Amino acid sequence: MRRMIAVAVAISAAAVAVPAVAHYVMQPNEDDELGATLRRFGFLPLPLPTEHMRVGSLYYVDSSVRHFRAICRADEADLRDSLEISRAGGVKETALRNGRFNTNVKVEAGSQVNGDLKNNYEQTVQFSLTDVFVEEVALDRNWEIFRKLMSKASCNNAVMEVIHTGGYVCQGQRMLKATAEFKTDFEVQGGIGTKTKAAADINDVKLAIETQSDQSVVEKQGRLYAGSALKYAVAMNPICMAPPTGRFTRILPESVFGRIKNYLLFRVIEPIWPSRDEVPTMAETSVTRGG
Repeated sequence: MRRMIAVAVAISAAAVAVPAVAHYVMQPNEDDELGATLRRFGFLPLPLPTEHMRVGSLYYVDSSVRHFRAICRADEADLRDSLEISRAGGVKETALRNGRFNTNVKVEAGSQVNGDLKNNYEQTVQFSLTDVFVEEVALDRNWEIFRKLMSKASCNNAVMEVIHTGGYVCQGQRMLKATAEFKTDFEVQGGIGTKTKAAADINDVKLAIETQSDQSVVEKQGRLYAGSALKYAVAMNPICMAPPTGRFTRILPESVFGRIKNYLLFRVIEPIWPSRDEVPTMAETSVTRGG
């Protein structure tokens, strides 16, 4: 019986290995400089900064580990005595403060440029992260919060609905919170390869950010900052939750190879070689964090 299972697994894996590899290898690299920097520090960049993500909460993470959806939110009361907030020090804060990260916001600099080519000039608005803090909950306390969340029928049911959909169910353990400082690229490229040092008016930059990015901006001593501090990155518990029939440990992949390996393990081998036959109804006893 075991030999038959092994043969079936080998055939199935071979049948999907090539298309799976092709699918992931052909995916474009969407990481920008900010994303790459945050990953070096052990965080996952959020697609959009937010103030709503919370440590201790359970999130559905898609298979590409780029999008996060809240499933069950940890109660603030449970975090009151467990949340540790510290300033990100050393290399981490220096790199984020000195970085220049793209915003896709453009400001016309034509009014500052003389000549017939003035309409061809644009300035790119970039930002760096200042006042960087890390919110963290210890793993033992996160386990207690996890058990409390999963004891609620609504949370249990929500988890069970998404646990088999191909992504991950993970618990937030650390969040990186910061304020963005916006600046313009003062060296502007002209229409025929010439360059100029035209600087757009600060009010023009503020207006461009607010209209093109739907983000409020405030001016402080001649500099532009985001209206409030936001969460820019998250680090989940090292091990995410496994479905009731899961045979393998759920760990978020950190590379293309990791995504390919997880695809083969979770989508090919596990469906035909589950760890147990029956699926209990309550996630408290059936869904584990290690698989």
